[in-house]
Parts: sequence; structure tokens; C-alpha cells
Amino acid sequence: MKTLTGLRRTAVAATSLAAAAALTVTAALPTQAATSDAGLYGAADPTYDGVFRQSLALLGQVANDVTPPAAAIAWLLDQQCASGAFQAYRADTSEPCAAPDPDNYAGPDMNSTALAVQALMALDNGRVKVRGALLDRVVDAADKAGGWLAKQQNADGGWPYYSGGASDANSTGLAMSAIDTVGGFDSSKEFGRASRFLGRLSASCADGGGFGYQTGSKPDGLSTSQGTLGLFGILPVYKQPAAAVAAPCANTAKAKGVSYLATNLKSTGILDSAYGGPDYTATSFAVLALTEAGKGRASIRKGTAALKSKASEYVTPEAGTNPGAAGLLMLVAEATGAKATDFGGVNLLSVLRGSLRQ
Repeated sequence: MKTLTGLRRTAVAATSLAAAAALTVTAALPTQAATSDAGLYGAADPTYDGVFRQSLALLGQVANDVTPPAAAIAWLLDQQCASGAFQAYRADTSEPCAAPDPDNYAGPDMNSTALAVQALMALDNGRVKVRGALLDRVVDAADKAGGWLAKQQNADGGWPYYSGGASDANSTGLAMSAIDTVGGFDSSKEFGRASRFLGRLSASCADGGGFGYQTGSKPDGLSTSQGTLGLFGILPVYKQPAAAVAAPCANTAKAKGVSYLATNLKSTGILDSAYGGPDYTATSFAVLALTEAGKGRASIRKGTAALKSKASEYVTPEAGTNPGAAGLLMLVAEATGAKATDFGGVNLLSVLRGSLRQ
């Protein structure tokens, strides 16, 4: 069901692999003055989510055939570490990235890198007008980041949030999607190892399936939605034929992921956070995962309708515009055939454009 991105990468697929917080989009934090951050979306402090939210914002625009401003693309490119990885945010890009530190959540991380890879690859898919020297930078950055990411797979088959840490479902799913944008990863030995890792994190069908964050964790919506997306495909998810009815749970990682998401979206259309309360980010990723899987027709409709009803609350909370949320809902709009310019009464593109730092 996936649509590969990256027009200039037909020869890179084999060589990239051979060479080679869960992060939730949050409500805006207090504004941080940073004159060097021209091109960044959102006024909130980017310390913990700068690259992640920027990548979602770029992905959302590309999915809807909108060419992002060059300044927004350049901001992301400038955040890349010398290794090819990305960390959540570099306040001073003249300074090298910190060493990976899983104990203190510092340095380059898988989630930021995985989203950045997919955003950069999407910019090279022919649907938007990125040209010349800027496109050359995009291509080089994506190849380098994808190569770094592929090397971080742990011996158990999963990916950790930070190098040296324990593997988790979210980082594994996002990394799988990112590496698969190059093409061919889903038939590789490494993909099989990652799938088996997710299977070991799953609950039995009798207990509802789904993936826990790490070994010993109970299944939750964000871990399952991002893990399931990794099993089926990549971002952006483009509009596809109507999904089939969700099949009963079966003893495979894919089936357990789909069953959990489809079942838990059926009631209210919103997945609950592992910490309590509604999780619109997990719900958005769940809709994308089910659409890419081509299963769970009723649950996709229910989830999309629920996200529309909460769009204003999610994208423009009292604290200020949440650009990652706007980008993520733009991805949902494209995947489900909704309008990004009128998603539950919210013009997501306009809101996103209005949050760009000058």
C-alpha cells in the first residue's frame, strides 16, 4: 500500500542498507526568543520537539502538494549532526551535537532522525517544487541520516530512543518507516528482526493485542500506532481505496497491531494516553497506520471524525499554535480524503503558515 518517495534514489536503496518519546506532539510551551530560528514552525520552546514538529509540518505540506518555504527546509537541514543524525533541537548549530545519553535523554535520537528522514525524502518525491542547490542538500542529508539510522538497530531487532538504550516500540516503528522510504527494507532480514521484536512486545489476542512501549509494558495507543505504521509503510500516507473491514486478531505482529487499533477506535474514535486522558497524536498515527494497512474501515472513519471534532483544541490550544499537530492532521486529511483547509472547521495550512518564525 505504500508509495515510495525520493525520485533520485533508485540506485541508493541497496547501498544505504548495506552501508549502514515515545515522543508525543505536545501543546505549546512558553515562547523562547531565538533570532537564529527563522524558518522554524511554532513559537513554543523547541528544546524537546523542534526537529520532530518541523518534520511533521513539512510532511503535512508535501502530502497536500504544498511546497514548504525554503527557510523552513533550511532550518531542518541546519539541525543535522555531523554523523547524519538529528537531535531534538540544537540551539547553537555551530556547536557539535552532544553524545547520545539514554540516561539523561540527550544527544541524537531515533525519533527525531526518523521523522527528519521521512520529511527530507518526501521533499524529493516530485509532488513539490524543491530544486537546485537546496534539493541537493536535501538528498545528501536524507541519505546520511538514513544510513546512520540503519546502523542503530539493536541486537534484539528493535531500535532504542537513544543509542545505547533499550529498544522500544515507538522508536522501532518510526525507524522502520524511515528506512523503508529508501525502498526495499520491508523485504530485508533487518525488517524481519524488527517485526519479531514488535511481536515480542505484543499482548495476546485474548488480551486485545497491541504493543507495549518496552518489554514488560502494557500495550498503549501511541506505541501500537507508531509500531504498526512501521510494519506497514511510510509517511506520507496518500489517499488510497477504501479500507477493508478489520480482520480478527491473529498471532502476528501486524494482525495484533491492527486489531488493537481498530477495536480501540470503534467506541469513541480517540485513543487514550498511557498517562490518562485523550491522545490525539496516537489517534492520528492510528488512522494513518490503519489507512496504510488498508484495514479497519469503520475505525478509520470514526477516528477521523473524532479528530475533526477536536482539531481546534489540538492545533490551537490556549498556549499557542501546535505546528506538529497541524502537520500531523494534514497527513490524516490527505490519507482519508478530507480537506486540510477545512479539517473540522480549521484551515490547517493557514494555521501552520501563520506559525512560521521570520
